Amino acid sequence: MILRLRSRLLCPLTVLAGFAALPVAAQNPASAAPVPSASGRPASSAATLKFDTAYTGDTPFAARGAAVGSFSVAQFGIEIVVPLPPVGGDIFPIVSLRYRHYSLDRAAGTPLPDRLQSLGAALTVFSKLGADWSLLASVSPGLHNAGSDFSSKGFGVGVLAIASRKFTPDFGAGFGFVYDSLSKGTGRIIPVATFNWTPAPAWRVTLGFPRTGVIHTFNPELDFEFTAEADFGSFYVTDDPLPGGRNKPALNRTRLEYQSVRVGPAIAWRASPTFSARASVGAVPVLNADYHQRGYRVKSDRVAPYASAALEWKF
Repeated sequence: MILRLRSRLLCPLTVLAGFAALPVAAQNPASAAPVPSASGRPASSAATLKFDTAYTGDTPFAARGAAVGSFSVAQFGIEIVVPLPPVGGDIFPIVSLRYRHYSLDRAAGTPLPDRLQSLGAALTVFSKLGADWSLLASVSPGLHNAGSDFSSKGFGVGVLAIASRKFTPDFGAGFGFVYDSLSKGTGRIIPVATFNWTPAPAWRVTLGFPRTGVIHTFNPELDFEFTAEADFGSFYVTDDPLPGGRNKPALNRTRLEYQSVRVGPAIAWRASPTFSARASVGAVPVLNADYHQRGYRVKSDRVAPYASAALEWKF
């Protein structure tokens, strides 16, 4: 998802499929969630520093049945996640801080800002609700602006809540919702569900949102994945990126919702207990930018290629 779920518009940076997080960003509360271990508590009590980057190739776009230019996307993000002491022995709070930046290399006549950026914090809580049930909840305030520096107009709050149940040692499911106060369209509140299945010791299958895929573990250090991932988020646009453009409304002082889906293989490498890396390549069949309040939606005309990489240190 090009903007990996990490920012928010759809990126990354896997959560609902096992309470892991993608990378979007503060306004994408899913990206702030810890990964629980088989015992039900977060998998690591160490602080974690994450860095990710990605590139999406140039793609032509259309709006209202007419061509409206093209653009490619270069992005990066950085996040620090710090577990706090448990509360009452079965509540595990985590705080995080995340920055994401997307640079759009636009052709003339493209009605989109030249950059998207977000800076936010998150408080996430994981708790056991009994032998089989657990709860993951997160609140993530932050600033999310497009084409300008950070301003109070870009302030928004993301909320994530998911209840999960372990039905058998090999199968579990989670149900909940994601809320984005900055969104005015389909991204404002999204119901989510995820199903996790381990058909064999070396295989894992996740079905849900924002990630669906199959993972094969070759050895304790190396995984191969084939996944479809979503990246979504909302940004405040102060100035019209294409003033005077034809066949379009004014696009100043409004919200932009970015939505992306990417599909492809990935390799995940655990070099040591404190360092891991992930690299992926593939295709982006869905890439939209929706000015929902103005009734104006920009959609990709063809599939774009992408490549991404992520690093993670625990300390």
